[in-house]
Amino acid sequence: MSEPSVVSSSPLLRFLHRNVPGVAFLRGGHRTFGYLLLGYFLCFPVIIFNTFSEFLRAYESMAISLYLLAVDTAHLVVFWRGDIIEHWVGALFLIAMPVVLWALNRRYLRRKALEGDEHELSQWALAWREFKKNRIAAAGMLVIIALYTEVFLCPFLAPFHPNAFQDGIVTKYRAPLSSVTVLHLKNDRVEGMEMSALQVNPAHAGAIRKLISLNRELTDEGFSRQQAVDAYRIEGANVMATVGNELVVLPIAKLVDSEPDKFASERFYILGTDSYGRDILSRIIYGSRVSLTLGFIAVLLSVTLGTFVGLTAGYFGRITDTVLMRTVDMLLAFPALFLILIIIAAFESVTVPRIVLIVVVLGLTSWMGISRLVRGEVLSLKEREYVLAARALGFTHHRIILRHILPNTLTPIIVNATLRIGGIILVEAALSYLNIGVQPPTASWGNIIFEGKDVLAQAWWISTLPGFAIVIVVVCFNLVGDGLRDAFDPMLNNERL
Repeated sequence: MSEPSVVSSSPLLRFLHRNVPGVAFLRGGHRTFGYLLLGYFLCFPVIIFNTFSEFLRAYESMAISLYLLAVDTAHLVVFWRGDIIEHWVGALFLIAMPVVLWALNRRYLRRKALEGDEHELSQWALAWREFKKNRIAAAGMLVIIALYTEVFLCPFLAPFHPNAFQDGIVTKYRAPLSSVTVLHLKNDRVEGMEMSALQVNPAHAGAIRKLISLNRELTDEGFSRQQAVDAYRIEGANVMATVGNELVVLPIAKLVDSEPDKFASERFYILGTDSYGRDILSRIIYGSRVSLTLGFIAVLLSVTLGTFVGLTAGYFGRITDTVLMRTVDMLLAFPALFLILIIIAAFESVTVPRIVLIVVVLGLTSWMGISRLVRGEVLSLKEREYVLAARALGFTHHRIILRHILPNTLTPIIVNATLRIGGIILVEAALSYLNIGVQPPTASWGNIIFEGKDVLAQAWWISTLPGFAIVIVVVCFNLVGDGLRDAFDPMLNNERL
């Protein structure tokens, strides 16, 4: 269907057509894709509006930190908090992603205006057209895109910090869709130690004091001025509250207001809490960042190494092929989990973060299958006419491999990599479940399941809900991998026709 003329439209509609991703597809008749793209584009301003104060604090914190980095690096290092970077990344992503979508939309419109409706489609465009016909695979890709968007926006989407817990006697093992009563205090329950450090009287004390306040507001969740209670009643000038089996007396003068409607509220837990009173939904959201990022980087490492080995073995052949492939066969003979455990144990004393070690280990133990796949493709491609012609023209091996052979092996590599990400996530979850993966308190889906394994009868949601998250992600990656394989395989397309 050809795109309607924009010239005869109203100025507002022309502006939306050019600058709002999705509108052009809606006007062109592609309603499903248009609505999805438009909804994805609009979700960013909605998130900014709902978290506007946090959004501004993140940029203010980043600006002050950059200022101190330039004028007072020594004191910035003293008061630096590494966990604040995730708020900066989220705030930047909220601005950058809509700009990227806008730029891609303008580029699409310019290219369409130059080429018109009738133009030759590339292999990638043809594969994308076939992939969109597979609605199940397309739905799986939408879920994956949403999850990787969530990876960048964890601080703005999670209700609480994943490690925030307070008054565990009251908040622990809360079932899904439950709530607790909290009393709001005027001052912090425990005076912050970092504020006393400002007695050193640095030259930029005002900026440092502001930075500490901003960073604390971004990471504290307000818990330092809240008291979770089971129940309370007002008696004279005091509030009598029960915390487990204890009775706590709070003077009304220490609360934010004397009216119950203002000094008391409900803290809601959509997916319940764990043994420490931490919010399960927040931990699952932050756990997705660990599991999905770890899976992507590990697969990227394994694909890079496996492609290099496969290209080298397949192209040069002879003794190079024999040595590399016998090494691959030897590594494949080891049980994968056993090989991972050996490597982790061997490097246990190395002073590197456990997450980095897990990524490297998973990447270095999962490249063998890709190398054999690439080698098989190269053995076929290097006898094609265009490769023989390149050799006859005197092209170097480096140019032949990178310009003629590698591009023609990308299709099976991409499909295989997509299918492997789900498997890597399962391996990481298994390692965390065995308590040798990502270590607490860092949240990952595997160690959340591990934490709840002993209380399944009492608190089934702790292990069950992250388990469902793993199932959904792995199924979606497998669906996308199958969809890409079908889209890139012309024989399967002919069979469907």
